[in-house]
Amino acid sequence: MRHLLITGASGNLGRELIQIFDFNQFDWIYLIGKKEKIKLLMVDTNKFEIFDGYDLSLENSVKQIFEKIHLSKEDELFVIHLVGGYVGGKYFWEFDLDDLKTMLDKNLISSFLISKYTAQKVKDCAGGSIVFISTKLSIDYESRRSVYAISKSALNFLVKIVELEGKEINLTVNALVPKIILTEENKKWITEANYSKCTSPREISEQIEFIFRNFKSLNGNLILLNG
Repeated sequence: MRHLLITGASGNLGRELIQIFDFNQFDWIYLIGKKEKIKLLMVDTNKFEIFDGYDLSLENSVKQIFEKIHLSKEDELFVIHLVGGYVGGKYFWEFDLDDLKTMLDKNLISSFLISKYTAQKVKDCAGGSIVFISTKLSIDYESRRSVYAISKSALNFLVKIVELEGKEINLTVNALVPKIILTEENKKWITEANYSKCTSPREISEQIEFIFRNFKSLNGNLILLNG
């Protein structure tokens, strides 16, 4: 059986992605987020389970989630990690230390914990794969984005760590690297003339579907997207 876990399912990107993602290739789907914000339009909702009220920057919360996911030796586990955050608009000397800690919690610590507990599950089953969402600002930096870019740069390095060490347990990892994602929320401040410079949720969905179909041969990539 193929199991899929999506974190941040009630976030701006998550709410749109679950409406267009092809779930047919999975037998069980677990969504992490606020239940009242998650709208399931799929016919077969019996194979969906929603986990609400978990802080993924806390290890005990992540541990509790993975304890609810039961895999056999023949199963595969796939994870889309959408939890993250953004703080910007100031020079590095103007940010409070709490700003950096917040970005590290949301963009790095949560990713590390998801990787850790995914690996612990995958090592006892047939294999699995993780997809993260990074940002072009971690590669091509723009001024006044420092604490955000630092946390995403650390995420990029985590991808390389999981790529190398995950090979021993049939775990692969990749990260999509957009600049701006054209969610309905982001459309409030992006002019329509600039839509073509952004990455759409559908493009992200299609990229993830492709990665998971070919997860055994795709590993350790930072995949640059439009924008």
